[in-house]
Amino acid sequence: MSRLLACPFCRELFEAKEAERCPECDIPLSPLERLPPSLEVVEEQAAEWERSPAEDQTRSWLDFSGGRGWLLAIAVCSLVCFWLAPWVHITSPTTATRSGYSLARGSIGWLWGGAVAWLVSIALVSSRRSLRQMRGIRPILMLFAAMTASEIVMLVCLSPKSSGQVRYVYQWAWGLYLSLGLSIAGVLAALRFGGKPLPQAPRHEAAHPHGAAQPQAEARIPLDAATSERPRVLH
Repeated sequence: MSRLLACPFCRELFEAKEAERCPECDIPLSPLERLPPSLEVVEEQAAEWERSPAEDQTRSWLDFSGGRGWLLAIAVCSLVCFWLAPWVHITSPTTATRSGYSLARGSIGWLWGGAVAWLVSIALVSSRRSLRQMRGIRPILMLFAAMTASEIVMLVCLSPKSSGQVRYVYQWAWGLYLSLGLSIAGVLAALRFGGKPLPQAPRHEAAHPHGAAQPQAEARIPLDAATSERPRVLH
């Protein structure tokens, strides 16, 4: 195939030793492998793209592109921090180290909201297998990711203060700050979930010898029909 030459306009094939210019179009021939796709091929590709756009194609369960891998990793790390990482070190009126899970089991039950939101986010991210579906749940994922950060802000603002009878001494641990950072990172990752919309299918026009785009095939009028005289009307 590398020894074949083709006309860029009419796509007629010639051997390398047969001709250097197209006898019909009078333009230089080019190697076949350097020519862009023909008009028919481009139209077939565009029709196939319209029937099954790339944004709607189903992806594999193990495809972590489009921000899916980042969101799943952030959600899993946030759940681990909620259950295992220390959130606060208490030294008075008692001595204890509490995680988010232990705090939620006590009187701060609304801390369960962030953990449940991460669990639902994992299910949503895993079930969306096309780019269009992934971009469609961005607002929900951003809301769920921000829930942990809002709960931490409320926890810090509503934390108990020392009074005349009870003295509270505690210090926020690294698990609280890590959970806050993961929540903010989750919001940013959800904002870019699914990536940008894919470009439309490209359309190429067949080249013309004089630079203008014309249809690939033109209707030809026979010479004798063009020069024949009109029938005369007899009076």
